[in-house]
Amino acid sequence: AVSAGHRRFRAGPALLSALPPCGTSIMLLSLLLCGLALSPAVAGVSTQTLRRGIISASDAAEEAEKAAFDYVICGGGLAGCVLANRLSSAGKRVLMLEAGGSKYHQLRVTLPAGVLKLFQTDLDWTYFSEGERDCYGRPIYLCRGKILGGSSCTNVLLHFRGSAQDYDAWDAKGWTASDVLPFFVKSHNDATGRQANAPLFHGLGGEWNMDDVRYQNPLSRVFLTAAQEAGLPLNDDFNNWDRPQVGAGRFQVSEKNGARVSGASAFLDPILKKRSENLVVATGARVQKLRVETEGESAKATGVVFADEQGQQFTVGVKPDGEILLCGGAVTSPHWLLLSGIGEKSELEYHGIDCVVDLPEVGKNLQDHPAAVVSYTCNRKHSGISVTSKLRVGKSKIPNPWPVLQWFLTRSGLLTSVGCDHGAFYNTSPARNAQPDLQIRFLAARAVTPDGMNSFTKFREKKAHEDGFSFQAIAARAKSRGSVSLRSADPDNTPRIDCAYLSHEDDIATIREGIKLGRKMGMSPAFDKYRGEEVFPGPKVQTDDEIEDYIKRTLHTANALVGTCSMGPVVDEALRVRGVDGLRVCDASVIPVIPGGQTATPVVMIAERAAQFLLSPVTSPAVPDQEA
Repeated sequence: AVSAGHRRFRAGPALLSALPPCGTSIMLLSLLLCGLALSPAVAGVSTQTLRRGIISASDAAEEAEKAAFDYVICGGGLAGCVLANRLSSAGKRVLMLEAGGSKYHQLRVTLPAGVLKLFQTDLDWTYFSEGERDCYGRPIYLCRGKILGGSSCTNVLLHFRGSAQDYDAWDAKGWTASDVLPFFVKSHNDATGRQANAPLFHGLGGEWNMDDVRYQNPLSRVFLTAAQEAGLPLNDDFNNWDRPQVGAGRFQVSEKNGARVSGASAFLDPILKKRSENLVVATGARVQKLRVETEGESAKATGVVFADEQGQQFTVGVKPDGEILLCGGAVTSPHWLLLSGIGEKSELEYHGIDCVVDLPEVGKNLQDHPAAVVSYTCNRKHSGISVTSKLRVGKSKIPNPWPVLQWFLTRSGLLTSVGCDHGAFYNTSPARNAQPDLQIRFLAARAVTPDGMNSFTKFREKKAHEDGFSFQAIAARAKSRGSVSLRSADPDNTPRIDCAYLSHEDDIATIREGIKLGRKMGMSPAFDKYRGEEVFPGPKVQTDDEIEDYIKRTLHTANALVGTCSMGPVVDEALRVRGVDGLRVCDASVIPVIPGGQTATPVVMIAERAAQFLLSPVTSPAVPDQEA
């Protein structure tokens, strides 16, 4: 394992000879430790386990000939992994089709700080929205995971549910706060000790682990003081619905023993290790469309058409009483429906697709968490304090071996953090909002660019970077609504994504007030001895109009896309696609109104709920007869 890792990262002789003896030693030690950490054994899983039960796309059709499947899951993201676990464990024969790969145990995924190496890489679909009308026509980069585990392998791990009011506001039978809470708790394992004080809201023994980050930068502690100086109370449990969400504190994360917990590691690994014959996972399998048979006014989904990486197409069916479960997320699930003739009739006909079921709301109601940044440098007295400085040796790009050593030996330290694990929720206008509309994420680092997502990708290219700290202002309950639509009838063409950021005036007002709050905290007495200069938006940006102009020029996503197969107009309360038998959507796209917190944990809840509907139909909140 050490040799393999070393070969993967070996430095050229010219680089080593250019380093002083101590630099060469540091480089070699860093490479050695990275090689060790890359070993599958260190990650807690054997190479044999990784291969077991995972086949190529071309082999999936052959598996269907051996025995028919009860369920075909389209998409191996977080929701798909939960469903694969629950359904196959109940004795159902399940096929899961995932377009990405299976290397979810590689270091850049399992190591939380490895998020710096994930955006706009081979593990990312690297979507861009169309030119955003209210952001000066800018396309906005949208990260979506292209790997088993989906975006749970590429996100920043924050473990939130939103508030109880969020789910009551869905106004959907069987989905109130009291209905969904048991399904949050079912898969939850609290490793923080909060379960002892709030057993109603935290579980023990589940697969979806919640922990505190095993590292706290000195500037993050200063942030908590600054938040109090700005008038915010402290909140040590944002998932406890017995208390208001407002406040500042540490954000809990989906980690276990200092490593990322993804949908694949949490829910797929246990089944693969059992060598279950019930579950077949095919990677490199890109779903093209659904096979839908019609008879009179009725329609039934009977199979899935998918292609391998060479473009060869295959079709796999389900048992007569089987079902197809879409788990592609808020971009891909509506795209699959549209390609299959399920959507707005005029859009389908424009692209030459026969309309099977006219569902005008497919692809509509797209929601996200838009964000903008306030950032400062640190003064020279505190050079080296930021997480970005601690990651590297001096001003070089050479990885600092000591955090790697600490993580390898103790599973703690700097590398267990994605950087934004402290923050706050705040109501910028109680007269306008019943709940906090703003989330602040604090980062103990100076932003490379005012676009927070771009900062992640640019940092890995940057040789020297100043110390500093930043506040990311996020519209946590954004009101703008966008859409996902067809670019063409070709399934290999990405869909059109129009996030319609800032199309609702309340969203820009929320972020504007978030910029002001970030500045208030940044200029608080707590930061006086650390603060250098304001970098973004910069001292010349002062009036409301100037701040709003800055937001429009730099707005970026906080990665929480939901809503495009919304519960109500597209799926019923049992997640069944209206007008089509044997077809459900079981992912973030069914969320009718975005919750005030990151969306991974709500997706786990949705998949748990879907599994119950499938295995115990009597628990379904929806009536048996559906209307188109």
